[in-house]
Amino acid sequence: MNRGNVLMVVVVLLGCVWRGLWLSAGVTDSTSVADATRTELLRQIADELKARGQVAGPQDLHGVQVLAYFDDAGFADSTVASSRSWKLDSVQRFDPDAEVWIVSGADGKPGWDGWDDNQNGTVDDLSELGAAWSDDHCLTPLDSEYEQVDPAYSRIINRGTFVPSDFESFAADHSFNPDESDRRPNSWRVTFVDQAAADSL
Repeated sequence: MNRGNVLMVVVVLLGCVWRGLWLSAGVTDSTSVADATRTELLRQIADELKARGQVAGPQDLHGVQVLAYFDDAGFADSTVASSRSWKLDSVQRFDPDAEVWIVSGADGKPGWDGWDDNQNGTVDDLSELGAAWSDDHCLTPLDSEYEQVDPAYSRIINRGTFVPSDFESFAADHSFNPDESDRRPNSWRVTFVDQAAADSL
């Protein structure tokens, strides 16, 4: 057996040991729950579109992102996908022109308070926004503080993000029009919370 084969066997054995330790620690495999929940929520969305007279099935919604927020106890329940009462939380549309701002954190100073993060000779100047491990953070149109961003103390770090929308716009974008058969719908994200999580908010 050559060195390469020995190394491969060692890697496989280490993988088996790691997986065994993972399972013995009681960490649940939540992938199947997530997949089942996505399938269930896409079915509910498709049913709502059909109720509005639109021809759409879950297969027509494969590009839609679905986020589902569980209460802590619910996510460990493998039957949560179908048994929970889901509540629509938000509908979001991707806007390639939407601005993402970086702003200072709780200390009110760019980068680390009192440090010359970029070593340009000036402490806490605007060019230090986003310094590694600082409390600076990004804001998008989905954040409640977004409208209060002051351009004098912030800067645009990116363009293109999800923005608030509504189900009516989502439904209109997914309506079937023979004259637009080659049109691709916008990118959408729909979020849900299970009722237990919604009641705790």
